[in-house]
Amino acid sequence: MKESSWFSHPVGFAVLVAAALIWLAPTALVFADQLSDVEALEAQCEQEREARIKPLRDMEIEKCKEDKNNDPAYCERYWKDYGNSTRVARGGMTPRMFDDLPVCQAAFQARKALINRDGG
Repeated sequence: MKESSWFSHPVGFAVLVAAALIWLAPTALVFADQLSDVEALEAQCEQEREARIKPLRDMEIEKCKEDKNNDPAYCERYWKDYGNSTRVARGGMTPRMFDDLPVCQAAFQARKALINRDGG
């Protein structure tokens, strides 16, 4: 006589899957909530950085355009990423501007805590 198991019955397997989902759902919801909080902090950081970088970028573009030998479109393209991190000749990176703002530091710490909590 063949012995039956939980996994051989579709209803038993469905109950097992449903129980696992109910048990894991609160953890997934908490993680999703923490992730959205981190993303909101990062977005706020980007907004504050852009608000501080934009006048500096515009000033560099205008200075470039004052030189009659430069094409205005070239000036726009050349300075479009002003303030972002860039690679230097020896392979290192220059840090992006205004990454030391309190909201940016908080966003970095929150992302780091989320990654360490998640284990990955």
